[in-house]
Amino acid sequence: MKLAQFSKLTGLSKDTIRYYEKISLIQPVMKQKHRDYSEEDKQTIETIIKLKDTGFTLQEIKLLFDWSKDADPERKLTEAEYDNILQIKDLFQVKYEEMDQKEKRIKEMKRVLLNADEKLESLLRKNS
Repeated sequence: MKLAQFSKLTGLSKDTIRYYEKISLIQPVMKQKHRDYSEEDKQTIETIIKLKDTGFTLQEIKLLFDWSKDADPERKLTEAEYDNILQIKDLFQVKYEEMDQKEKRIKEMKRVLLNADEKLESLLRKNS
């Protein structure tokens, strides 16, 4: 599919999609000097959006994508690759803890809103 259609499908601007291409997060096939986006590109965009929503930066997402492209489960890791995986693992742990804290704050806010709603309902009942 062409850029305009892909933009509409993903909800991202054409400029954002072009930027993702520039930093090699997605790489559509070129057909007759036009980009041709695939279902795989759509899934990649959905993954990027989810990772960004959970607090990952584009740089961190690129690191994850680059690592996963080069990963070969049959080959023994070099020391540098091993260290890289440890860094990625640490990054995931930090993001998980951040999400856990956000979840706790959301639960607290929901309790506050529920209490406020109950008080408002009580006032409305008394005055009706």
